[in-house]
Amino acid sequence: MSSKIRNCVKNIEKDINLEETLPEYVGQYMQLNGKYAKIKMMMEYYVFYETISEGINPYIDSAKEIAEELHKIVWDFFEEKISQAQIEESAKKLLTLRQDIVDRMQVLTAYVDCFVVYEYILNRVQYRFDDQEMVPEDSVFARDLVNFIFSSQDNAIISDNIRFALGQLPMRMSRSRFFDLLRDSISVYQGSDKSSLDSFLYMFRTSAMLYRDDNMEKYFTEFVPVIQEMASLDYETINRDAYEIYAEKIKVNASKLNDVSDLYMQLGQLVNDMYGICVSAKFMEDGGRADAEEIVIRGINALFMGSDSEVWKYGGEASAETEEEKLDWLGEKFTDIEGKQENLYESMNVAGAVLEEIMESRKETIVSMGLSEDFRTLKKLFLLTSNSIFAELEEKSLEEKVTERMAEDAASELILECKNFFQGKSRMLRRAVMANTVEKMPVFFTSAQEVADYVMNSLSQCDDMAEKYAAKQLLMEIMQ
Repeated sequence: MSSKIRNCVKNIEKDINLEETLPEYVGQYMQLNGKYAKIKMMMEYYVFYETISEGINPYIDSAKEIAEELHKIVWDFFEEKISQAQIEESAKKLLTLRQDIVDRMQVLTAYVDCFVVYEYILNRVQYRFDDQEMVPEDSVFARDLVNFIFSSQDNAIISDNIRFALGQLPMRMSRSRFFDLLRDSISVYQGSDKSSLDSFLYMFRTSAMLYRDDNMEKYFTEFVPVIQEMASLDYETINRDAYEIYAEKIKVNASKLNDVSDLYMQLGQLVNDMYGICVSAKFMEDGGRADAEEIVIRGINALFMGSDSEVWKYGGEASAETEEEKLDWLGEKFTDIEGKQENLYESMNVAGAVLEEIMESRKETIVSMGLSEDFRTLKKLFLLTSNSIFAELEEKSLEEKVTERMAEDAASELILECKNFFQGKSRMLRRAVMANTVEKMPVFFTSAQEVADYVMNSLSQCDDMAEKYAAKQLLMEIMQ
């Protein structure tokens, strides 16, 4: 761990010489982020090149423009040695690229949830045609499931177990009860930041197949006809041949969605890493000779760009010539970073643990010293290294709080959307959507007995033996 960052944190906490300590904290934390981003990019970029060069992902062309712009930014930074002003422009371009990737991932998420719902239905149709083995009768199974749910002392794990069970058990909840639960779930956000409620509403709409986005007209439209076809099926009377056809369609399209999601996850991580390298650049110390991380990044970038690079001269007389030899040579550099990532991450945790508190309690001093922008950048880097690849980075000052009226209006609007969606839909589709969304809501049980009663009622009210068998099988796999 860096003793410098640890000392900075201690001095700031004790208000010792803030005029020197705060800039030192910024510089040290930025350097840690820059070094960490280079290691991450070194690893991710190498893997990404293998993915592209070997044609592993069939959706490469869909991201070609984004990838090419990223490669150009990397080239300019490492090979052209652009000015600080140009680096700052590159950082802005990377945030634009990142938003483009986020927009596409939101479309993908909506499609994935559609296939999750239809997969749920077909899983419960499957055992109309496949043989059923012996499973515990309802009361025994209910007892085992409840014991499993409460087998942990951790309330968070218990809540996760409950939600998973709700998503797999036969859905026999009335629509009115479902809407009451939805209204209650939204009421929980009263007094919270509006962004928290917006996140829940987004998640619910995608899970309920309600999400609509203008980008759905532009991206991955090949999945739309399949989803429309799945929506038109009569699952109550589907025969074996139709079941097998559509089960295979779901399998194939789920694999495609997984491929394209993986691709954009890789790109998102690379953009995040390069952003970290750019915004921390002015704080980095010039170490002279390129380190292993820079050599690999530059080498992979040169291979992507099809351009020559001075980096190959670091190989001396034994410098590689063919693409395979160059990759092998770059691969040998990974031994040089063993242990580096873990040490950096430990130091970053020390610095990041107090970042929010420093920004709040030393706000006036930070402003007076002209460090506000640097601290905002550190906050973004903190989010990029401690949260989702696609974490929201824009700071919301004086964010609006959710009032009772706002919660009621949001609930009424969402319930109306659900009612309109349910209109004319098959019973199995309605139940699948309810199951996929109930498990995303806050746990609404107040006691273990209520959980046990729900489990037993769900099983006893289900007269579709194929559906009940499928639910038991899925839950037994988890319990075992």
